[in-house]
Amino acid sequence: MKKMNMGLAGLAGFLALCLHCPAQAQIGVGPTLNPAFCNQPTQRETVAYIDDMSLVEGKTEWAQKLVTKLISSLTPGERVAVVQISPASGQSKAIWSGCWPDYNAEQRSQIGSQHYIFSKNPLDGLKEQQALFQGYIGQALTKIYTESKRPQGQVRFTPDNAPKKQILRALASDEGRYSSTQKTIRAVIYSDMMENSDLGSVYAPLPEKFPNYGERLGSRFRHGVFYAFGVAGNVDNSTNLPEKARTFWTHALEMMSASAAGFGSDLVIENRVPVASYVFDLKTALGDDKLEGKMSLLVDRDGALIDSWIGFDRLSIVGLTGKFKCDGENCLLDGSTARGLVTKSDTDTVQLSGKQTDLSGQIGVRSTKQLFELRAVLPRT
Repeated sequence: MKKMNMGLAGLAGFLALCLHCPAQAQIGVGPTLNPAFCNQPTQRETVAYIDDMSLVEGKTEWAQKLVTKLISSLTPGERVAVVQISPASGQSKAIWSGCWPDYNAEQRSQIGSQHYIFSKNPLDGLKEQQALFQGYIGQALTKIYTESKRPQGQVRFTPDNAPKKQILRALASDEGRYSSTQKTIRAVIYSDMMENSDLGSVYAPLPEKFPNYGERLGSRFRHGVFYAFGVAGNVDNSTNLPEKARTFWTHALEMMSASAAGFGSDLVIENRVPVASYVFDLKTALGDDKLEGKMSLLVDRDGALIDSWIGFDRLSIVGLTGKFKCDGENCLLDGSTARGLVTKSDTDTVQLSGKQTDLSGQIGVRSTKQLFELRAVLPRT
C-alpha cells in the first residue's frame, strides 16, 4: 500500500510508522473504519495521553514506539483514544478515537466457514481496515506533535528551573472516561511526568502522609491501569529523579483508585492480548478489621494476567501479576501484588481456588503470620 500522505513536510521519520497506511487514511477523508467493530464485547479500553510540553522538534521515535506497542496488544474491537494533555493549563483535549478492526479466533473460524456470493468476505477487508486504523492514530499524533513541538533548548530544563506542570489536573480533567465504563482502561502516557504544581512536586521530598488527590480533585481513575514512558526525558542533571517520580506517581494514582503498571524511560507493554475478564467482590479481615474490595483479572489464552489489579476499601489498589487458570468450573489463581497491600512487605501473594464464581484462599506473605483469609465472589449479572 502507499505511504499515507499527511501533507506535512519534514516528518518523514515520524510518518514511517504509517508506512503501510493508505493515502486516504486521513480523518474525515475517503474510506472510514467500519463502526461494527465497536459493537464487539471487549475486556478493555486504551487511551494514549500525549504531554504537549514534552514534544521536541525532530524527535518522533516515541510515536512509532507507541503505535507499534499498541497494535501488538489490542483486542478485537478494543476502543483506542488519543488525548492531548496540556500541563501548562491542567487541561486535556480528545483528538481521536476508534476501535481496532479484528475478529477473535472463534469469529474468524465462523466467518471463514461461510460462503459469500453477493457480499464480500469480511476477512478480506481486514488488512485495509487495520491500515486505516493505524493511519488515523498517526494523523492524531501528528496533529499534536506539529502544533506543540518546540526546539530542544526550549523543552529541556534542570530541576532548579523546572517549569510549572499540572499533569495531575490535566489527567483528572479526563475523569469522565473512567466514570462512564466498568471496563479496565489501559492508560499510556508519553510525558516526562515531572509534576510541579500546588498539588505536589516530584522535586520535593515525599510528604509523610501522602495527599488524597482523589478527594482534592474530585476525580477518580477507577479501573485504570497506567503506563508512562519518557519519564524525566527532558531533564538535565536528573539523578534519582526517575525513581522519585515513580514513587510520587505510584502513590498519586493509588489515591485516585488506579494502579501504576509501568513507569520509565521506555514503554513496557507486553504483546499479550486478553481473551477473558473477571471482576470479583472481595472480603477479608485483618484481625478485627473487616475489609471489602474488588479484584479485576484480565487473562490471555495461557491464563497469564494482564493489566490486572486488586484493592480494598480504606487501603489502596495495586497491580496483580501471575496466572488464573480454570479446568471446567474449577479455577486456581496464583498471583503476586506489585507491592505490599495488606502487609508492609515488598509484595503480597494471592492464592485462591474453587468454583469460578466463588473462590477462597489467602493473601499476604507465605511462611509468616501475615496471611489473611480471602474470599472472592463473582457477582451475578
